[in-house]
Amino acid sequence: MSGWACNSLGGQCYGKLMWPELLGRKGKEAKDVIEKERADTTVFCVPRDAIVTDDYCCNRVRIYVDGNANGDCGNAKVIAVPKVG
Repeated sequence: MSGWACNSLGGQCYGKLMWPELLGRKGKEAKDVIEKERADTTVFCVPRDAIVTDDYCCNRVRIYVDGNANGDCGNAKVIAVPKVG
């Protein structure tokens, strides 16, 4: 997403950090829950085999989904526990 920047590289993260209850749910549903619970984060949906940076940001959550999400969570199934980072 354009305009997004890591505001906490290497910092201490606070608040809810993981959403194991969203595993297996639809990506859009998971994104909505996370955005409601952590309005200070930006949520990205990425396909299972996406290549992503390994930096850790307290204001980012990646939702890994099956299929080719292309940034859109839609009805894709969440395949890994979403977590801050």
